[in-house]
Amino acid sequence: MYKRILVPVDGTERGAAALGSALGLAKLGGGAIVGVHVAGESPLLATGDIGGPFYDAWRAEADRQGRDALDYVVRRATEAGVPCETVLAPPGPPWEGIIATARARSCDVIVMASHGRHGMAARLLGSETQRVLIHCDIPVLVVR
Repeated sequence: MYKRILVPVDGTERGAAALGSALGLAKLGGGAIVGVHVAGESPLLATGDIGGPFYDAWRAEADRQGRDALDYVVRRATEAGVPCETVLAPPGPPWEGIIATARARSCDVIVMASHGRHGMAARLLGSETQRVLIHCDIPVLVVR
C-alpha cells in the first residue's frame, strides 16, 4: 500500500473530495498525507510588477488562501487519525509545484481532483491534472 500520499488542495469542493479519498487510502494502508498548495503564477507577471506593492498584496492573499486550504487538510487528517504534514509551495505553475513536492517528500502516489473541464474551457485553461499525468513518473489517482 501507499505510505506517503500527496494531496494537492486549492480550497475547492473537488479538492475536498480528493482529500477524502486520500484519507481513506491512508487509513487503509497505514499511510500519511502530505498536503500541498501551489498558488499558481501571479497575474502581475505580465506587468513586471514583481516585488512591487501589487505583487506583495497578491502574494499575501495567495499565501493566506493556501494556509486556509492546508489548515483544512490538517483538521480532516486529525479527525481521521491520519498523520499529516503540509507544504505551502512557492507560486508557479501548479503542476510543477505538485510534482516537485511529491519528489521532495518521497511520495508514493498523488491523489488529486479533476475539475472536469471540457471543450474550449479545457483548451484555454488547460488541466493541471493532465499536466501532472503527462510529466510525472509517480502514480496519480484522479478523483472526479
